[in-house]
Amino acid sequence: MNQPPTTSEHSMSGLWWLVGGIVAGLVLGIFYGESMWRASGGPDRKLATIEMTLKQKNELLVAAQKANNADEVKRLETQVATLESEVVRLTKVRDEALLDVKAGKLRLADVVWKFTKFLGDLFLQVLKLLVIPLVVTSMICGITSIGDIRKIGKLGSRTIIYFMSTTTVAVFIGLMLVVIVQPGKATDDTFAFKDSKTASKENRDVVETLLAVVRGDEGDKGSGMFPENLILAAAQMNVMAVIVFSLLFGGALTTLGERGKPAIAFFDAANEAIMKMVHLAMICAPVGIFGLVASNIARNGGGSQLGEELTRLGYYAAVVLGGLVLHVLFLQLLMWMMTGRNPWQFMGQMSRAILTAMSTSSSSATLPISMECVSKAGVSDRTSRFVLPLGATINMDGTALYEAVAVVFIAQSSGIELSIAQLVVVMLTATLAAIGAAGIPEAGLVTMVIVLTAVGLPVTGIGSILAIDWFLDRMRTSVNVFGDMTGSVILDKMVGSSDEPNAKV
Repeated sequence: MNQPPTTSEHSMSGLWWLVGGIVAGLVLGIFYGESMWRASGGPDRKLATIEMTLKQKNELLVAAQKANNADEVKRLETQVATLESEVVRLTKVRDEALLDVKAGKLRLADVVWKFTKFLGDLFLQVLKLLVIPLVVTSMICGITSIGDIRKIGKLGSRTIIYFMSTTTVAVFIGLMLVVIVQPGKATDDTFAFKDSKTASKENRDVVETLLAVVRGDEGDKGSGMFPENLILAAAQMNVMAVIVFSLLFGGALTTLGERGKPAIAFFDAANEAIMKMVHLAMICAPVGIFGLVASNIARNGGGSQLGEELTRLGYYAAVVLGGLVLHVLFLQLLMWMMTGRNPWQFMGQMSRAILTAMSTSSSSATLPISMECVSKAGVSDRTSRFVLPLGATINMDGTALYEAVAVVFIAQSSGIELSIAQLVVVMLTATLAAIGAAGIPEAGLVTMVIVLTAVGLPVTGIGSILAIDWFLDRMRTSVNVFGDMTGSVILDKMVGSSDEPNAKV
């Protein structure tokens, strides 16, 4: 008699489908991405960016001439000439693309671009749709399942200590690598452009920026940890505010005794229903991830452009990726020492969440899959419901490491030597800034302004790393998510909740 497939077999089957979706997306994006880029108006977008960069460089050149800075004038004149040549080349590419579009040569590429973008956008929207309901129900259930307010304090304090400690280690690893390798000494900043996302926050000082995380931005009723309008905060994906409210609401429910039990039962049932919806969404994950990967490579110029950017920023990318790998090894070693789990087996159990994080570039969007993975690995519900939503919002090991490396890289590219004291400031501010990085794609670019400002570096330096940031963003998000899941296992062991029936340590 044939036996039905086990949960493990289902999980491995789903993993291979995810891998297949990623590989298919890579193949399509690398080999057909340039045609999709041309069909979707990519040359126009890139030409506009280069023209804005050229305008900025000309303004800097005028300023350098007024300051009688001969070396800077010579450097900027060379860059302006390079950018002018690039404008001529891209204008020709754009005109050729327009002719191909009119002749119908790029009709198939346009259809493929729109289809893959639709698949990726739809999958990401479905995941984001589930985030707020999942955070609310899981946090409330996590608090009410702990019950004793002293246990809440124990788990909460240890969670914060763990998050801060591992983030500090991540920053230290990144700083050590970037100081030793010095990737910025071999990089040209000709195409550096100050992005509008960071320009609006350039004049904020460090304290003001950090306080804004708690207080919110003036005039925005949905921002901050204590927003005026919780519904607006949820609509803006302000997960931190939703977590704070859910923690307080769950804590209040635990004080109501018998009167609170119907509400607790409601949120337990709601949490189970949300997880069922997550299972349904994951059936379509391979197709959605295929669309995300292919459309992202195509949006950035296809395989040839990716190769050019990797070559130009190769040392920088290698340092970031090397640091992320070292931090993952540190987390695995820490987990093995604290729990005795096999690190490689655990990595396999978490692979679906890691691949989803890599594809979506969002810790928050990956949260439903993260919770499913750690639950199957034997982490108790009371721990995972508390640790993972909180971690997806404030525990950004990969982002903190990346910010530290990027800031020192920008300094090296500009010929600025940072002192030991400045490196300490980078370490502290990168750790704190990572807490303010929302679990959404490329949020680290905005919080990097905090670190740059703290050591007096020009925010314009961010432009030199934008070309490859979309790729590194996916790598660091995967480490962010892995750090959360590793933390849930370690904290589950530490607080003693792993002796429950569903725990398998």
